Amino acid sequence: MLLDRFLPDPDVSKRHSIVIPAPRERVFDALLRYDFERSLVGRGLMGLRGYGGRVRRAAGRPAGSLPERLVRFGFTLLGETPGEEIVFGLVGRFWRLDGGLRGVSAAEFESFSEPGFAKAAWNLYVGSGLHLPHGGPGLHLPHCELSTETRVACFGEPARRKFLLYWRLIEPFSGWIRRSLLSGVRRSALTSSACT
Repeated sequence: MLLDRFLPDPDVSKRHSIVIPAPRERVFDALLRYDFERSLVGRGLMGLRGYGGRVRRAAGRPAGSLPERLVRFGFTLLGETPGEEIVFGLVGRFWRLDGGLRGVSAAEFESFSEPGFAKAAWNLYVGSGLHLPHGGPGLHLPHCELSTETRVACFGEPARRKFLLYWRLIEPFSGWIRRSLLSGVRRSALTSSACT
């Protein structure tokens, strides 16, 4: 996975996934088209997190693909394997109310290790299509797994302590945002499959 290149040894890691009864290409297309700004769960929780201004500014701009919207929100696009995986990154002091975000390029992200900060990488990954039996011998329905994994590395013991306390508080809500995203992409992929 491309995520391994950008953050191979995290202090914290959390993965969520969902199986979608649709071809991998359709799921990846639905992922690129997904509009997280329309999700009440995502918008509400990001607002509570203190990113309300960023959410409003991102929502007021022209539409684009999910990666384009996330970059406008403040994420760095670290890399992509077309049709399979997209990886985003953030550097900051996430335990602060404003997130203490610092803009970095993909190259800077890889080498970043300034004490007092943390860096987070998260991916969206469409696993290779598997074919599950459906309806009898010789009849198979395409399925794939859509997953997202968040990894965080902290630099310096004070940053690690602050982040781990913050993570205990925020992780359930962070997970809720990611599960909402996965479910939204699933709905979109299944809706587009019904239209074809």
